[in-house]
Amino acid sequence: MDTISADSQTASGISRSVLTSTGDSKDLPVLSDRVRNTSVSVIKEMMYLGAKEAQKGKSVVSLGVGIPFYPAPKFIHEYVKQQLDQNSDIDKYTLLIGLPSLRQIIAKISTQLLDFPVSQEEILITPGSMAGLLYSILTIVNPGEEVILPSPYFSSNAEQVSLAQGIVVPIPLIEDKKYGYRLDVDKIARVITKRTKAIVLNNPQNPTGAVFLKKDLEKLADVLFDTNIYIITDEVYDYLLYDNTVYFNIATIKRLWPRVIRCCSLSKKYGMMGWRLGYLHTTKELLMHILKIHDATIVCAPHVSQVAATVALSGSQDIVKKHVRWLRENRDLICSRLDKLTDLFSYVKPRGTYYIFPRYHLPISSIEMAKHLLYEAGVVTVPGIGFGPEGEHHLRLSFGGKGEIIQEAFDRIEKWWRKNKRYLL
Repeated sequence: MDTISADSQTASGISRSVLTSTGDSKDLPVLSDRVRNTSVSVIKEMMYLGAKEAQKGKSVVSLGVGIPFYPAPKFIHEYVKQQLDQNSDIDKYTLLIGLPSLRQIIAKISTQLLDFPVSQEEILITPGSMAGLLYSILTIVNPGEEVILPSPYFSSNAEQVSLAQGIVVPIPLIEDKKYGYRLDVDKIARVITKRTKAIVLNNPQNPTGAVFLKKDLEKLADVLFDTNIYIITDEVYDYLLYDNTVYFNIATIKRLWPRVIRCCSLSKKYGMMGWRLGYLHTTKELLMHILKIHDATIVCAPHVSQVAATVALSGSQDIVKKHVRWLRENRDLICSRLDKLTDLFSYVKPRGTYYIFPRYHLPISSIEMAKHLLYEAGVVTVPGIGFGPEGEHHLRLSFGGKGEIIQEAFDRIEKWWRKNKRYLL
């Protein structure tokens, strides 16, 4: 049986599950500290272990991967097919910063969102928002400097800090009976030191489904205003809200600029995960420095994906409303299934994203729990410890898949629980 190790110490000082060794191989010279102290995301590891079980002929269903079930809209596919035949430059590089036509569209959208003028010279087209987040961290964080992450946090944010040889400072979210998970602004204020370089705000949040309150973000803005701390916003799920939840973006608070870096994505909104297309928005001055990382790694985002993004953003947005409706139905479905397992799980209802982060009521680690469900029930989940210290004794479940997958996964979990309950409690 494949096992999951839990012995790596990353920049946050938290043990997390990894596929790759953090030590040096006997067959290799000594590796860099940034690699040895960084882990493969526990999300990716669970996908890998689930795939290995499937390759053995075992039946496996997944609540682990963060991918929505819908494809990119047909109008995007049709436009790209046309451009492949008609655009003689589509196989070539674009400008380092991206297609001017696409940047102009994004600047217009950003101006409307933020309610102050945004120039296309402040926009960098990136191969997904993950690249923008990594560029940002590598540009501003020196070894030993601290980055605040509200915890539980998106696992890759911590690994990006590790690659920069920075230190993660996890700040527990508050569980509010009315609003779900909230920022603990008072605690954030108390941990700020001269070494604090940035805070990353993933809002709406992976893995909890939290949507941070406007009053908390405004209070945080007051705390950060007289500091030199950068604010990095991870806005992947900004469109995905439920129950008339109001989304407030801290980047709209103009007095925080020029220390704001927005990292955005088309992946989940339009079902374009494999196109790897996102964008970064910050001041032109800071962007010129971020371009050094972009140029040294990628050169430019894929030309064909930029063409697809142009039509996605300028075409009808009705499809996005359908995506939200479908995922809201999935959210209600997975909550109803969890409600039938109250002796095993408790949860905070997500107000956004397509993740839920239930606490399980067993005296075992989240890695052990995920292994039980994978190897005994055939269900892929993600151990909560991969999302920071507050994630232990939780699992991240994705409801981005088709409804029948959610139903099948919980049928298996219920069967497993009936069989093993008396042994595990």
